[in-house]
Amino acid sequence: MADHVVVFGGTFDPVHIGHLSTAEQVLERIGADEVWFVPAAQPPQRPPAVAPAEARLAMLRAATANRPGLRVLDDEVRRGGVSHTADTMDLLHRAHRQSELSILFGADAARTIAAWPRAADLLARERFIIMNRSGVKSLDAREAEQLGYDPARTMLIQVDSPPVSASEVRRRVAAGESLDGLVPPPVAALIDERGLYHSSAQRVHNAGG
Repeated sequence: MADHVVVFGGTFDPVHIGHLSTAEQVLERIGADEVWFVPAAQPPQRPPAVAPAEARLAMLRAATANRPGLRVLDDEVRRGGVSHTADTMDLLHRAHRQSELSILFGADAARTIAAWPRAADLLARERFIIMNRSGVKSLDAREAEQLGYDPARTMLIQVDSPPVSASEVRRRVAAGESLDGLVPPPVAALIDERGLYHSSAQRVHNAGG
């Protein structure tokens, strides 16, 4: 079992090269053993995912199949319902008692943590890796501490993430445009085979990230 694990939660609707690049940079920069992608069954505080949970899981597995250090967990998909970070971490801590777990998210998400269910529990016990990326105002150590993050358990890193969003991938699929350079070929193949993101009903959700 990996010793230091980075927990990367999200909707991944679909997973794209920005997610993968971020995960691999984090592995390299902080020397973690693995990054675990944990797709939400139903994302909190957002519209429902467009693709079914099982399809998002399949795309993640296809995307990470030949990328050492990247692993996909289906715990939240199997559990079902809304996936709150605190509940997810409860589950992972119980199941992986020998691993040191750190939560990975961007500066934009980090600034909203006070509104999350059981935010106080998270801030009191968890380790955090907060990513600063282009296009989002950087979060520095002073602001992080003001938001409640313990400096001893919080790492701030800069990542060079490709300017790709899940909403742009969905828009391109709906418009019949190429996904070259946005998602790995196995993910593009699954989107095509399963007819994901094509219907007019799905296009309504294209404003999501």
